[in-house]
Amino acid sequence: MDEKLLIARADDLVRLCNHTGAPKFLGFLSEKEAALVKKHLEKSGACISFFGGYEGALRTYLCVAPENFSVSAYPLSAVTFTYRAQDKLLHRDFLGSLTALGIAREKIGDILIESGRAVVFAELTAAKYILSELKKVGRVGITVKQGFEPPLPQTSVIKEFTDTIASLRLDCVVACLCNISRKEAIGYIEKDMVSVNSFAANKATAKISADDMISVRKKGKFVIRSVDGVSKKGRTILVYDKYI
Repeated sequence: MDEKLLIARADDLVRLCNHTGAPKFLGFLSEKEAALVKKHLEKSGACISFFGGYEGALRTYLCVAPENFSVSAYPLSAVTFTYRAQDKLLHRDFLGSLTALGIAREKIGDILIESGRAVVFAELTAAKYILSELKKVGRVGITVKQGFEPPLPQTSVIKEFTDTIASLRLDCVVACLCNISRKEAIGYIEKDMVSVNSFAANKATAKISADDMISVRKKGKFVIRSVDGVSKKGRTILVYDKYI
């Protein structure tokens, strides 16, 4: 979605919420779009939250709610597809079949796939349409039902690592995360291959903090968990998760 249009729609949501006193929703948003909206609305004083149907979702719905309002449900639903394990269906197969039904991308959340099963999160009316209309994905016959049985298909494995660094500068952190030299890390940064919290990072001297999410093209995605410890040699102890 165009950034200016996205910001305008988010502002409209805040105005509608203030006018009606009821929660308003916008989604699904990519990680970058969600980060952009969150940064923009932080100064508005609006109560905002993001949810994509399960904890850790990449594509999420934005909710703008009145102060102290408890949001009990988001207008989204999961749809489970089952098919023969030997039919190797991919993310693009499901996305193509869903958009072929005329469903807009912003109404489709995460698509989680494993052998013989896929779980798709979708806007509520879109989910109902999928349940009634989708019979095949590509040339593969599928069975469709609402909801999902845990556990969800696992899209990635998260492993925790601990290391020490001389500085919390971005180039030092990237060098540690990717097991490369600082010179190489600076090269990645200067080539716009590094993002922090979904925004492009082009300053090697930028400071990194706990909970920052760092993505390095061709190297992976990382979440900084702790930067509080200090080693006996005075180096910062870096604890981070890596998505494998």
